[in-house]
Amino acid sequence: MGTKIKLTKQQMKDDKFTTFMLQTRDWFMENWQIIGIAVVAIIVISIGAIYYSNMKSGQAEEATDRFAEAIAKYRQQNYQVAILDFNSIADEYSGPVAASAVFYAANSYFESKNYDEAIINYQKYIDKYHVDEIATSSSYAGIAACYETKQEFQLAAEKFLEAVSLYPGLTGEPDYLLGAVRNYVNAGMETEVQQTLDRLNKDYAGTDQQLVATQLAMKLLIK
Repeated sequence: MGTKIKLTKQQMKDDKFTTFMLQTRDWFMENWQIIGIAVVAIIVISIGAIYYSNMKSGQAEEATDRFAEAIAKYRQQNYQVAILDFNSIADEYSGPVAASAVFYAANSYFESKNYDEAIINYQKYIDKYHVDEIATSSSYAGIAACYETKQEFQLAAEKFLEAVSLYPGLTGEPDYLLGAVRNYVNAGMETEVQQTLDRLNKDYAGTDQQLVATQLAMKLLIK
């Protein structure tokens, strides 16, 4: 017969917390994809409403057709080919379609786990285009997600908060605040955890993000 191992209460608490942390990370990554879907809608509207008015119809049709083909490859998870297409579009065109191509090149690099190139392209979108607030704040969040995956937790938290400070009140704000709390917890920065949690408690009390952030913070703050 095998030997039974009896866990202490503290070990059981630690095991539950480890499981919770992993589930929280998965939850965020799923929501990151949802945020990306919202950005798609904004980009499509921008291309349709602005790009067609600024270019000759033939050029606009060619650009949007190429962008649609690149998006199809992206959705098929053919990221390496999509990257080539998005980069080519960004080089050959201007305006919103080029901005969209840069943004999706960054997303493609992220999905390919090439986080350094993803950061470069998200930053390029921020510096050169920033067509709309949602896509720009999502670019900051994209950089934060890259740093988090690279386990550069303080930088990740700071980028999440940068998105919040530049574009307060956007739909993604509670997710970004949760991202900041999570990364400050991982970095062991108690003061910053409490400050960010206080903001969630004030502005988003009762939300899933506030609840998850509170549970994450408790492990660090009660030590």
